[in-house]
Amino acid sequence: MPELGGLYEMADVKGLILFLLKEADCVLEESRLTDILMEDGLVEYFDYKQAMEQLLLTGLIDIASMEETGSYRITEQGREVEMEYEKKIPYNVRSKTLDALKRNLRRQKEDDQIFTEIAPSPSGYSVCCNVREGGETMLSYEVLVPDQRTAYYAAERFRANPSLYYQKIMEIVLDEDLFKKNED
Repeated sequence: MPELGGLYEMADVKGLILFLLKEADCVLEESRLTDILMEDGLVEYFDYKQAMEQLLLTGLIDIASMEETGSYRITEQGREVEMEYEKKIPYNVRSKTLDALKRNLRRQKEDDQIFTEIAPSPSGYSVCCNVREGGETMLSYEVLVPDQRTAYYAAERFRANPSLYYQKIMEIVLDEDLFKKNED
């Protein structure tokens, strides 16, 4: 059951999904749609699934592409119907939905910019950590650790605070005193 202030009627749930897809103005994966709508208890999961099926069958939303079968977008017909629904969706629900959308898109952007990769190697596990911004690599390093547990720990620590790693590495790289000592 949706939390207090959530939607109970199927028509309202469909309207909210259309509203969300219109406001996102991009293709959204079903997992993101679900996260956004479930985050604040706006709709009940089974109502959401039923609404998605009905929206697809009526052509108000469609699958983004054959390669992205779990991703959806609003159709032109869906935009027309959404304009009618939007006025019926309570302000607090629209507001919570937009806030959840912004948080989710921000997390997606961060996920696209910060990534780690763990791979087994003959001597243990290799952990590759990367930060990208504006299409450029700001930081990329690879470290060898003795076991899988340590690899996951190192990757999680990096993902939790990549700017600290960048700062510390830059302090070492730009430390003139460190290099003067090594030259003597």
